[in-house]
Amino acid sequence: MEDHLVPDWNEVWKIRLALNRSTPEFREGAELWSEREQARRYSARSGPGHARRVAEILGDLAIAPGDRVLDIGSGPGTLALPLARAGAMVTAVDPAGGMLAELRAAAEQEGLTAGITTLRGLWEEIDPSRDLDPPYDRVVASFSLVMPDIRSALAAMDAAASGSVHLYWFADEPLWERLYVALWEDLHGAPYHPRPKADCLFNVLYGMGIYANVLMRPIEDATSFSSIEDAVEHFAPRMSVTTPRQRAVLQDYLREHLVRKGEGLALAGSSTYAAIRWQK
Repeated sequence: MEDHLVPDWNEVWKIRLALNRSTPEFREGAELWSEREQARRYSARSGPGHARRVAEILGDLAIAPGDRVLDIGSGPGTLALPLARAGAMVTAVDPAGGMLAELRAAAEQEGLTAGITTLRGLWEEIDPSRDLDPPYDRVVASFSLVMPDIRSALAAMDAAASGSVHLYWFADEPLWERLYVALWEDLHGAPYHPRPKADCLFNVLYGMGIYANVLMRPIEDATSFSSIEDAVEHFAPRMSVTTPRQRAVLQDYLREHLVRKGEGLALAGSSTYAAIRWQK
């Protein structure tokens, strides 16, 4: 009988993520969202598809008042704010100062500061026993899984939970990543390498003896803009567009792919994400 080698999915993840990060001029995380203005732009672009995903995730978490939630990669409060409104005590972790500044400002404006604690840092560099106060009723990482050693990152999430762990990640290329794939070589002279996807995640978990519940859900994305120039200003920092030639390449693509929506324009597309959860 022929022996079949089982892939080390943690190594597969590392290789794919390293390839993604080797993409010339590619920026992410704290490097991209450290400026408050960029974080504000990100927060302001939330459309109906984004709202549906948030509602789905909140339904998954099934929070009761007083529940303690650890939100890893919180961004500007996409989940932390509605969770605090529902009465949860939220610890929000994010490496980007701009994102946490937006979160704190929104929490103060809504009178939610008592329900939200923020911690700036990369999850892989945080010591939960030292920097946090586990265990948590819910641990959630929503579209923030960019840790190189994903097995160690998931083990730390599992250890920090007393109730359930919830992961949300891409099953295929989302709309923004398809844009990168289409344009990066024209912009920077080298191709964009997509991030690892959810297949790696549930195989890593399986190898850890965690038999998670996996549900695939559609994403219908439509990001709205007032004009072509507005769309260029939105994407230019994300795609490291700095020269007039690069702006012209981006502008030409957007002019071809944006569709009329009401009085403005929208970039629309569909993809799939995986909702992965397990109970302690």
